[in-house]
Amino acid sequence: MASLTGQASRLQKQKLEASKLRRRSEMELKKTQSLAKRSTSGLVSLQRRIETSKEKLDDVSTVLTQRLAQQESIQRLIAAAEERIKREKDAKEQTEQEIEFAQSKEEKQQALSRLHAISERIDEIVAEIKQRNKMAKKITLTLEDFKKSKSRISTKIHNQTQTKPTLQKLITKSKKTSERLAKQITSKTRKEESVRKNIVQIRKKLSEMAAKRKKLAAARLARKRKTASRFIKKKKSRLKTKSKKKKIKFKKKTKTKKKKSKIKKKTKTKRKSRKKTKQLRKKKNRASKKKLKKKSAI
Repeated sequence: MASLTGQASRLQKQKLEASKLRRRSEMELKKTQSLAKRSTSGLVSLQRRIETSKEKLDDVSTVLTQRLAQQESIQRLIAAAEERIKREKDAKEQTEQEIEFAQSKEEKQQALSRLHAISERIDEIVAEIKQRNKMAKKITLTLEDFKKSKSRISTKIHNQTQTKPTLQKLITKSKKTSERLAKQITSKTRKEESVRKNIVQIRKKLSEMAAKRKKLAAARLARKRKTASRFIKKKKSRLKTKSKKKKIKFKKKTKTKKKKSKIKKKTKTKRKSRKKTKQLRKKKNRASKKKLKKKSAI
């Protein structure tokens, strides 16, 4: 009985320890599963961000190519305008020489009209070059902005692509740990179940033994009661017999007591008469002695 109770207490401790370990592994499994979910969602969101950033990069690169093409065309137009200015300046110098060496007023007037037209064209070309230069400056600024944005997006994509394998490693690691923890949980639950079954069996045995002990105790009590009832019956029968004997003895004793009381009364009266006679004799003796003393004194 004591060994079974000790075994049951040991098994209860083992069950508590197994349940504690199972709960701990379940908590770890929940943590790993939540981490795997977070990492998978983060990987999906990272993939989306990479795709969106790639799309942005494509847009920026297309705009950048367009702006570069505009810059190149503007530069070509500026170069062509500068060549035209050179030509117009050469023509201006030539017309100025013609004006100096003109022999007639008509030739001079024609040269002046040509000079006026050349100067107007030069002014137009200069204005055009200024406008083209302003446009070129704007395009260079926008090109710098687009280049910066392109570099930012490219670095972002680079960092995102670097974080992607780390997330993939985390996902694989969490999956492996979750599988390992699931196996541990199954083994621990089996152990806990086996310990619980053993505890149930031991408790059944203990209950059976307790029932047997109760039966034995009840049987002993029944025996004791039977023996006690028999003893009481015997005692009662003895007491009855004793009471009968006592009644008979009491009757005999009462007769003897009556006789004894009569004898005692007689003896008491005799004793009293004897005492009286003795007292009278003493009185007589005393009186006679007193008379003798008086006579002797006379």
